[in-house]
Amino acid sequence: MKKNILTVVIMAATVINLVLTAVLVFTVMPAMNKTTNLIDKVASVIDLEIDTKDESEDYTIADLESFPVEYDAVQNLNLLPEEGDDTMHVFRMKGFSVSFNTKAEDYATVSEQVKTDPTHVKDIVIKTISSHTKSDFDQVKVASECVKKIQEMYNTKCIVEIIFIEPFLA
Repeated sequence: MKKNILTVVIMAATVINLVLTAVLVFTVMPAMNKTTNLIDKVASVIDLEIDTKDESEDYTIADLESFPVEYDAVQNLNLLPEEGDDTMHVFRMKGFSVSFNTKAEDYATVSEQVKTDPTHVKDIVIKTISSHTKSDFDQVKVASECVKKIQEMYNTKCIVEIIFIEPFLA
């Protein structure tokens, strides 16, 4: 008789364990997945690069020299249209500023090239901005893309930052 009661108690504990496991799977796991997705989205928005440390980024604010490229009038740059949206969106800016790292080896040559003829830099900035839609437009991300493309074009790490002057997304 004691064996039967013990068997019933073990069976009841097993069923309760199974029920609690099912509750855990169907209630806690979706919440954990949503939290993980949120953290991934936040990390991608701020573009975290924890693993990669670039040696060329060893400079201070005092090592930077800015070269402003300003337009006579505010420039309206058309963005790509959204799918299903007929509205034309534009990014307006008065100009942009290129920041040079004065400690870089090729600072003198690259800065002189850009300051003498900023046409290529203007073209890269305009094409990069125009390649985005309003919903995926992030000024920090776009400025970072511009810097990477300019660095590739001039084969340098001397150009470290692009700052938009009076930006406005409409």
